[in-house]
Amino acid sequence: MLYDKTREKPVALTPEEAVRQTLVNWLIEKLKVPESLIRTEFALSQLVPGEKGRLDIIVANPNSMDLTEPWLLAECKAGKTDLQSLEAQVNKYLRIVRPLHIVLAIGNEWHFLSKNGKNYEIVSELALFTIL
Repeated sequence: MLYDKTREKPVALTPEEAVRQTLVNWLIEKLKVPESLIRTEFALSQLVPGEKGRLDIIVANPNSMDLTEPWLLAECKAGKTDLQSLEAQVNKYLRIVRPLHIVLAIGNEWHFLSKNGKNYEIVSELALFTIL
């Protein structure tokens, strides 16, 4: 068990949870994202009643706080998933949320995408979090 500060409770330390917590800590420590803006295992039903599924990590955009337009969406896997499967899963979420940035995390392999107009483009890194 480990304590998840974003959910404010102990959670089982599964391989996928290890990836999720590593990414959460990276967001806080390296990108300087305020902990209060990060939600983990966020139920889509909170945005669309009856919708199934959970977002691994969503970071609110402090300029709007509308979670359908978050600063970041991340999907995490322990390493037994290929990138195309993860992209397909995220594409389903993009029907509901329109983040500025996306992280696809498969173990220690992380892929970053940033919104460019109506599309997303691969980027080598994400910039520090700032409030515009």
